[in-house]
Amino acid sequence: MIGSSVVRWFPRLAACALALAAACARYSGPADPNFAKARDLYQQLYSSELDEAYGDPQMDQVVSLLENVNKRSVDSPSAQALLHAIEHGTVELAKVHVEREKLRKAAAEVVARPSNIDPTRVLEQPDAGPPQDPFGPAASVAQINKDSGGCLVAGEPFHEGGTNRSGTLYRLAPNPVCKDKLPGFVGQAVMVSDGKIYRRIPESQVPHPPPVATGAPDGGPSSRAGTTSRAGAAGADAGVQEYLAVPGGPLPPG
Repeated sequence: MIGSSVVRWFPRLAACALALAAACARYSGPADPNFAKARDLYQQLYSSELDEAYGDPQMDQVVSLLENVNKRSVDSPSAQALLHAIEHGTVELAKVHVEREKLRKAAAEVVARPSNIDPTRVLEQPDAGPPQDPFGPAASVAQINKDSGGCLVAGEPFHEGGTNRSGTLYRLAPNPVCKDKLPGFVGQAVMVSDGKIYRRIPESQVPHPPPVATGAPDGGPSSRAGTTSRAGAAGADAGVQEYLAVPGGPLPPG
């Protein structure tokens, strides 16, 4: 059995040995200087230009040298492999150039497309300036109340002596919801003129009119008459004290 198996496999082993010997004999020639030149030039071009080297005119010289490598030289297989690599690189580079050209044309069309923006109208629009503090000077009380649900409540009028500015003092409604919505207004009085915030000051800086005297104890008709007179005068004064003079000063931190 063993002998017959060896006899059966011997023709196949012999065929492989003959093929290997033929391959070795095929590329048994000496090294070809054309391959050495082509390899050195290829490495020089690719190291400096990378994939763009496949479009360099000197790459044609590399191809010419590789094609002149002797077919029986030991360098022939390497020369054929390098030729295939150059062919593949040239095809891929051509695809890249096509895509670049498409992008260039698209960009040129965008640049050439007429604009519908009128520069004169843009220049006519006034500069809006820096963004406005929604709770600072010039902020709309109506807008704040609209956003907060009416948390700023109007109080007594004011008149500022130095600036002759008049308006109404607003305060934050004393409920937890408003304090959560507008925490910066807690403990403050908001001076509002023409519907907009003029200044915000601490409640402690708001002056209050002196209390009206109630008069002396009842001492008879004369005393009562004097008390009535003083009360009337006080009442008249209270009627005149219709505005609160608020001292001017820097805007306190909100």
